Amino acid sequence: MSPTLDPVSTRLDLPPPNACPAGLPPSGSARENAQWWADLSPQEQANHLSTQGALIGNLDGLPSEVRHEANLAALRQDAAGGTDRQASQALLDRIEASQAAPAGERLLLLGFQPAADGADAQAIVAIGNPDAADNVAVFVPGTSSDVAGIGGNIDRMADLQAQARTIPGSGDTSTIVWLGYDAPDAIFPDALGAGYAKDGAGDLRDFTLGLRESHQGPDARVTVIGHSYGSTVVGTADALAGQGLAVDDIIAMGSPGMGYESAERQGWFDSALVDDVSDMHIGADHFWAGAASDDVVSYTEVHGNSPVDWSFGGQRITTEGASGHSDYWNPGTESLRNQAYIVTGNYEQVDTVGRRFG
Repeated sequence: MSPTLDPVSTRLDLPPPNACPAGLPPSGSARENAQWWADLSPQEQANHLSTQGALIGNLDGLPSEVRHEANLAALRQDAAGGTDRQASQALLDRIEASQAAPAGERLLLLGFQPAADGADAQAIVAIGNPDAADNVAVFVPGTSSDVAGIGGNIDRMADLQAQARTIPGSGDTSTIVWLGYDAPDAIFPDALGAGYAKDGAGDLRDFTLGLRESHQGPDARVTVIGHSYGSTVVGTADALAGQGLAVDDIIAMGSPGMGYESAERQGWFDSALVDDVSDMHIGADHFWAGAASDDVVSYTEVHGNSPVDWSFGGQRITTEGASGHSDYWNPGTESLRNQAYIVTGNYEQVDTVGRRFG
């Protein structure tokens, strides 16, 4: 059995023999995690939750409600004695207050990592249970995103969920804020580098694979939305060697470039950057990008060709009503409506516009 980290003392403990009756997941892939959990008896599951909650809460492929229970305990602990107690307490208060709302509006904490070794705390928050939803949208925020400010991104995803509900026959939609990586703290110099995107890409891919494994019933329609540097994480994740993101659609909003292609996938004359949609696994007909005319970030191309450029491929959606770099989820905008149409699979209603020349 692998050693486990005691979340209380942060010391490395070797578990005593037979402490884990059915053993830990053999390799940690989402599919193996899901099968391992399903093979445990109810008592064994309860034992793991009580003794290894910090590990269980971040295992991709496990049921969302199980992850929520484990992560909520870790969040409570961090709010009581962590390095950023105020931010953790604010998130905890919001999650607990949501439990009085209808099931589709309750918040589930699908991941939580306290701040450590100079890295910010990380959190993954779902609105509604993605395991039971017809549509799932995963939002990856960008530069300066942290747990202290995650409430604003939860608001954005609540607005997207509400917009999706206005579409007849769209089914149930769960939206997720995926702050499962250490986002750059500032544009200069942090967001100019590739390291944050490359470090977070594998975890994002694994998370989407986990959503497929934990879902109940017919497969959900899954969309990943990247904003600003978050789109660089998304593009890098989908351009990884092997398989890309386990999603139906990708949306990039206000992107500085879609990131970095794995060396194994580069051709003789191919750059390390994601130059166009062919460098990713997603098909061009399921890649969407948007950028307001006055969004300065979308012109920078710091991390590759702009996804709204004429040579990138895919579709550029209209964003009327949105201005600057951060209005893409404001109620009443074409940007929000178009994203809701994509998330629910109503492609024929998406309003597109010609890509930029540049």
